[in-house]
Amino acid sequence: MPDETVRAYAFKEPGPHNTEKTLKAAIERAQELGIRYIVVASVGGNTALQAKSLYEQLKYQGKLIVVTQHAGWAEAGRLQLGEETRKRLRETGCEVVTSTHALSGISRSFRQEFGGIDLPEVVAEAFRRFSQGVKASIESAIMAADAGVVPIDEDIVAVAGSGEGADSALVIRTASQNRFFDLKVREVIAMPR
Repeated sequence: MPDETVRAYAFKEPGPHNTEKTLKAAIERAQELGIRYIVVASVGGNTALQAKSLYEQLKYQGKLIVVTQHAGWAEAGRLQLGEETRKRLRETGCEVVTSTHALSGISRSFRQEFGGIDLPEVVAEAFRRFSQGVKASIESAIMAADAGVVPIDEDIVAVAGSGEGADSALVIRTASQNRFFDLKVREVIAMPR
């Protein structure tokens, strides 16, 4: 039976300097709980590659799912996760999901064009009250569920950051976008204060 004592990191500030500690804590907690999937948000691939290295060091037997942004997010028609990095991740057994942000999608286009805010962005802003990394962790878990690469009937660990790197990790029972209210955040492993 997993240890019921939960350790959680509350980092003094967000940022990439928390990445190694966040990834290590996420992997160790997944091992303690017998969780088979860890979802890592990674725009350019550095966080994903660091996660893969720690997987090997810590001998984690679960699956690493890398979630990255859709083509055109930063620059029209361009993927930010380069083909070489994508290939390298896949060759090491990682699943790579490229998807539209679950908590903005097309509504962001309407906001940018006409102003105002839509419901998905209200939800995103609510999660950002915890941290950008918490929002991105939840969003990445939904995106992985939408892609069908993580189960929706067991817990997963989701890791993301506030910009670069990783500073947030959660245990989540995820759900696809159309079943959003089935999603449950079970545990906070790490987040910035």
